[in-house]
Amino acid sequence: MNRFFDGIALLVGLSVIPTIAGCSDEPSEEERRFARLAKRAEQVRELSFRDAVPVVTITRDEFEADQEAAAAAEEDDLAEMAATYGRLGYFAVDADLREPLARSGDWAAAWYSPESNGIVLIGEVDDSVLIHEYVHGLQDQHFDLAPDQDDALTSDAFLAQRAVTEGDATLAEGRFIMQEHLDADLHLVDWGPLLSSVHARREELLAGSELPLLFMAYPSFAYSFGLEYCAHNLTGASAATPVIDRLPPFDWSSEDALFTTRAPASTQQILALDAQDPEVGAGLEEIPSTLDDRLERLDWDTLGEWLTYLLLRPLEGAPDLGDMRALAAAWDGDRALFVRDRKTDAIGTAWASAWDDAGAAAGVEAALWQLYDGSPIAGDEPRLGRAGDGELIWIERREERVIALKNVDEALMPSLAEAAFPSGIRPMRHMIRTRPSLAARLSRRLAGQHH
Repeated sequence: MNRFFDGIALLVGLSVIPTIAGCSDEPSEEERRFARLAKRAEQVRELSFRDAVPVVTITRDEFEADQEAAAAAEEDDLAEMAATYGRLGYFAVDADLREPLARSGDWAAAWYSPESNGIVLIGEVDDSVLIHEYVHGLQDQHFDLAPDQDDALTSDAFLAQRAVTEGDATLAEGRFIMQEHLDADLHLVDWGPLLSSVHARREELLAGSELPLLFMAYPSFAYSFGLEYCAHNLTGASAATPVIDRLPPFDWSSEDALFTTRAPASTQQILALDAQDPEVGAGLEEIPSTLDDRLERLDWDTLGEWLTYLLLRPLEGAPDLGDMRALAAAWDGDRALFVRDRKTDAIGTAWASAWDDAGAAAGVEAALWQLYDGSPIAGDEPRLGRAGDGELIWIERREERVIALKNVDEALMPSLAEAAFPSGIRPMRHMIRTRPSLAARLSRRLAGQHH
């Protein structure tokens, strides 16, 4: 549960006083509270528990100590993250990411773990927080939130599906607050101020973050946009049109479908509230056979609209670049390929992206030169340059497509770039991910996956 977005109650001027557990042969006050809230979670989400969900409590100090220990144990993986996603531009390639990872869970107040099938609370929490976590338990028991299913998802698809997980739980949490304190239901929510406040909180989170924005991807996207997406799905309301367009009682089976037959595939689908803008295939998932003797594939990923925005967001306000949020909204598809040079052991990146039109692609091309603090190398090849950190870069645009290479052998750059453009892509077997994407890894490295 995100403490940043636990303030739905504040929007209706409410507060909840936590209870204190007692000691007797009868069920304790805490146990009665948990049983009551589990039943209320069933009612507001309109699903029934198949098994009991245990609840334990830890202190904030215990949570932070566990986070620090986990981050220290992940040193090798974090070094790989800096060498790959760092080269894309999210942070320096030599960045020490242990502290950012340890602090990336500071926004959590509780979580449900699909691995232990239980809830962990960090200190005392409001009833609405417990409702949120119990709904995650219901989601898991009915739709299976097992982490091993995430391994086949790109970072983009992972964030999209977690927006449903968090948005659905937040929607049920809001329904609980309305019923408990206003004797009302979701059809009486004033969606305009609510969604405006949630989106404003998201911007405050990003603007105030001292961590690399990549570590804020989950909380900045899944809660705010997830709530709006699920509210629109259930009631028809949205930030642009904050009025319901169907009669209550609302059909919660439409929410169930978001976990099964209508699961979203991209963050753009969430952001556009299912408006039609089909994703375009871009870039490479594996090394072209002509370069296989020199390059080894380490991994590949799709960033999607939201992670692309977080990549470009630090350029907001830069001269001649315009609005980074509007630029990211022109995203049509992308593919990041991470490679190792078999000869030199150097790690490089190849990021291919497709955009709505040539104008947007030109904006991205210019943004990438600034992101890498790049300067063209004197000569007849304007696509070749050197980044501010001294590494070679190759940035090329053809109509609505852009290719950016970093830290690849200069002799290989033209061939790798050509292969990543549609004219160079050869039919190949679709690659299935076999390890968690970056977004899934960051989420999983928190104490629990669903917050």
